[in-house]
Amino acid sequence: MSRFYIKQISASGPTVDFSSIVFTDGVNIVCGPSNTGKTYMIKCINFMFGGALPFTKAETGYDKVIMRMESDDGQSIQMERMIVEKNGEESGATKVQVVSDIAGIESGEYSTTDNSYSDMLFKMIGLDSHRTIISNKNFATNSLTMRSIFHLFYLDEENIISASTPLDVPKYNKINGSLMGLLFLLTGNDYHEIIPELTKDEVERRATQKSGVLNYLNKKIAELTEKRGELEQQLAADYDIDIEGKLDATLSQIEDVESEIADASAKSRKILEQVYEYSAKLEEARFLENRYASLQSQYSSDIKRLEFIIDGENKSEDQAPLMKCPFCDGEVKNHPVRVSYISAAKAEVQKIRLQQRDLQEAIADVKSDIQHFENEMRRLNHENETIVQHISDHLRPKAAKLREQLESYKRLVAARREIYALDAMATEFNTDAFQKENEEDEKAQTFSAKEFFDKDLWKIFSDRFEVYVKECAYPDCTAARMSIDTADAIVNGKKKKYEGKGYRAYLNTVVLFSLMKVLEENAVYTLRLLIVDSPILSLKEKKMELDESEKATPSMRESLFRCILANCGANQVIIAENEIPDNVDYSTANIIEFTMDDNEGRYGFLKTRKVLKDTQ
Repeated sequence: MSRFYIKQISASGPTVDFSSIVFTDGVNIVCGPSNTGKTYMIKCINFMFGGALPFTKAETGYDKVIMRMESDDGQSIQMERMIVEKNGEESGATKVQVVSDIAGIESGEYSTTDNSYSDMLFKMIGLDSHRTIISNKNFATNSLTMRSIFHLFYLDEENIISASTPLDVPKYNKINGSLMGLLFLLTGNDYHEIIPELTKDEVERRATQKSGVLNYLNKKIAELTEKRGELEQQLAADYDIDIEGKLDATLSQIEDVESEIADASAKSRKILEQVYEYSAKLEEARFLENRYASLQSQYSSDIKRLEFIIDGENKSEDQAPLMKCPFCDGEVKNHPVRVSYISAAKAEVQKIRLQQRDLQEAIADVKSDIQHFENEMRRLNHENETIVQHISDHLRPKAAKLREQLESYKRLVAARREIYALDAMATEFNTDAFQKENEEDEKAQTFSAKEFFDKDLWKIFSDRFEVYVKECAYPDCTAARMSIDTADAIVNGKKKKYEGKGYRAYLNTVVLFSLMKVLEENAVYTLRLLIVDSPILSLKEKKMELDESEKATPSMRESLFRCILANCGANQVIIAENEIPDNVDYSTANIIEFTMDDNEGRYGFLKTRKVLKDTQ
């Protein structure tokens, strides 16, 4: 069967320059500063093996990834996969265009959803039919897809520092499925003959019951993780702020402003009390003014009446006495003596005029009081409006701004506390999920892929790992092995998960490199491929906050590259790293250097840089 390797990975878009990297068989090292697209390039390969988006069109302008593979006997195949937008979000197209000159693989359109694309990739390594494998300890089966095994040949910058075994699917607890995928590559056996015959209802009941609990726990863990990420992002800009000091200072300022508001409000209330007092006096004065006006009108009427009487009396005295009757013309005898009211009327008029003068003086006094009260009320209302406007336009907005600032500081304090609480809750949920995943069903047989590994073959793997660990200058290495119990590395009696990030990246790389060699020599099916992003974490140490004790030593770094170059064999290795060690002979490697300089060499993977992103 022909052996295939990746010849070229490319990216294109309607408004950007075609970007392409050509690889060779054997060791390929892509190096250069951060932000030159090395991780984009690595993720493009993963994308073409059915993985997630390497980037979005929105951030780069590129919307198509092309991968060409060639065989050692001259056959070639090219795959093109688009980046598409659906419901406002970008994702990888489910259809892949394939151009092939390989016998048995037709050119055309393949799907990532019905496994036709994955099955086509498997044909390239000799597997001609679709297979299923046991995926968990309850003997459930799933389709064997390229995603089931690709993690055995691919370590990205996120998972290279993982504390869990690189033989497992990253971010998922499916070690049985992962190991069964590996077993199938090694033996070509899917082990269906060992699956117990259970009724469909019983299988579904058990799976549903357990799946429901695990889905709930995993959902809660995911929610807590997402919330923690949001809180960390919220705290990132204010990490070094003395929140407690800011809280105290802001509270003091709020107290001062609120004290000013209280004083101004108290002054306003006193002014309003004076306004109400003057208003009452003004109403009383206006009432008196109206009463005095009525009384003055009455006095004027009385004087007119009395003057009318006096005038009538004066005219009556000037008339001659009546001597004859106007009706019978008879002589009138005994004339009555007429009483005169002139003196009394005059006296009364004089008295009223004196009262009228007194009333006019009272009216003048009342009008003066009214004017005074109105002036005072206008002054007090103006003074109160000034105070109210000062409170409204200055003091209350200032207080509101300070309270808003106070709330933001409180939110930061709460966020810090919530992160601690979320970590504790996530740990509890994760423990519960682990226990649920590993609990034994007393009524059911359980399956463990570890029990079906040939012990001699596993020892070959473990021995090869020990040879390479020592060859890669692990400090003071006396013993190293691959534990079948954890499916992970143990060096000098110490489990890998207890090592620092730099040592974990180193050991994860050696584990998969050792596995590549074991598969090369013993497997029925294999990709003959290893892709590693940042095995020595150069220039990432500060970003990952590595202590000195966590970092791989210079000797380890140099020895790791020497070991890979010397033992690559009939495989293809693609490494992305910021800086590669000195004192290593790279003459047998294909070195692809990104310069991050438009005037010297190649800037980076994508020739058109729509934006710069913090990615390798």
